[in-house]
Amino acid sequence: MNFIEELTNTRQKHSYSMVTSISSKILQIRKENIKQSLSDLNMTGHRQDYVGTIDNVMYYDDSRAESVNATWFTFQNIIRPVIWIAGGYDRNTDFRELKQVARKKVRALICIGKYNANLKQTFQKDIKEIYEVRSMEEAVDTASFLANEDDIVLFSPACKSENESETYIERGNLFTENVKRLGNEHCQ
Repeated sequence: MNFIEELTNTRQKHSYSMVTSISSKILQIRKENIKQSLSDLNMTGHRQDYVGTIDNVMYYDDSRAESVNATWFTFQNIIRPVIWIAGGYDRNTDFRELKQVARKKVRALICIGKYNANLKQTFQKDIKEIYEVRSMEEAVDTASFLANEDDIVLFSPACKSENESETYIERGNLFTENVKRLGNEHCQ
């Protein structure tokens, strides 16, 4: 074997071991990052959380979806008709990205809060039934009244709360409490 062949073989062996070493390091870091990210997601909650089923209607808390993009991704996971509870303080949010998915999946839209003109206007031609309510209790009761068997009631606001001191956690908890209240009323 001549010098060039020896050098090439040696470099290839070192290159392979270096690539293997770097790859395993990167993969180890990525595994750790992935594990941490997944555990962080599980700890935060309020993202596509199943709350319960009442009269064969499933209720989901997606209060963490305070943007159009987050709500759009939630709709990608849904195959049943939806009674959608949304709204808050939209700060001139552009809801048009949701029009196509809403046309296909949403049977009724329940706008919660007092700043809903933009939300209602965006979907008035795409969703036949649009309601405006002032409280989470009224929203859950209206959704329950409108929902058919096998529908999904989804609280996915697509914007921040109108009350700046109220977090997505508080809104999600309020939704969950009202669904549980509704479930208890149906059991009596």
